[in-house]
Amino acid sequence: MNKSARILYLVVALTAAALISYIVYQKTSMQPNTASATEVKQNLTQIAVANRVLDRGAKITAQDVRMASYLKDTLPAGHFADLSDAVGRIVLKPIQSTEPVLESALAPTDVTKGGMAAIINPQKRAMAVKVDEVIGVAGFLQPGHLVDVLVSIEKPGEQKNQMTKTVLEKIPVLSIGTQAEETAEKTPKRVTVVTLEVNLEEGEKLALAVNEGKIQLALRNYTDNDQILTKGINVASLLKSYSTASEEPVTVNKEKTPVKSVIPKPQFVVEVMNGNKVNKLALDVK
Repeated sequence: MNKSARILYLVVALTAAALISYIVYQKTSMQPNTASATEVKQNLTQIAVANRVLDRGAKITAQDVRMASYLKDTLPAGHFADLSDAVGRIVLKPIQSTEPVLESALAPTDVTKGGMAAIINPQKRAMAVKVDEVIGVAGFLQPGHLVDVLVSIEKPGEQKNQMTKTVLEKIPVLSIGTQAEETAEKTPKRVTVVTLEVNLEEGEKLALAVNEGKIQLALRNYTDNDQILTKGINVASLLKSYSTASEEPVTVNKEKTPVKSVIPKPQFVVEVMNGNKVNKLALDVK
């Protein structure tokens, strides 16, 4: 056998070996992936998610929702497996885009009309008050926030003796909008209108505060559940704040002065015997 034939046989053998290795590799590598993909597909199911941001009071339409795949082991409680079950429902809590539509975020099925009336809790009322940017916490106030209501008002029977008092605490903000009103100069002006959710007693306090005085809204932390009672403050009390009897300003040192510990001096007791009498004398050691 000549040299050319041996080289040909070697090339054919190497090619066959490479082809067989490739086929074996494909068989061994594809089977686990196929099995894994099939297993994942079996663990998926379709549920309704928001197709866009859904605000409170909105009525869900067919264009607002779509189906998306979720693992069966991580399905949220109250999900919808059929789009038709979610269409027509009223949104109570804002739903973000791609977020699952849940029963807890929707009004009961017998509520078919959207808007502000749909999102008010039972035994509650919605009351709107006009505020400026300062009273409205300089534009930081948003629906869902909690506020305290302060009123500045004249004390009954006393002229020019205004006082400020917190009259409502932890009041939910339902919505914020603007409206145009005419000023004394006959020029239009945009004012902010804040709608608060109150019960009947709170609504009476709010109405009186708006009509008889000037209100201020104070933004409150969501986790602050403490109710703090105050006497309110008048002008005289306000001017006494941080006051001093000195003619010159006084710097208050808030650092605590360390307390020196006093070590008691040791004492020795000496007994003096005089006949049948025993006298005890205490001697201090310097």
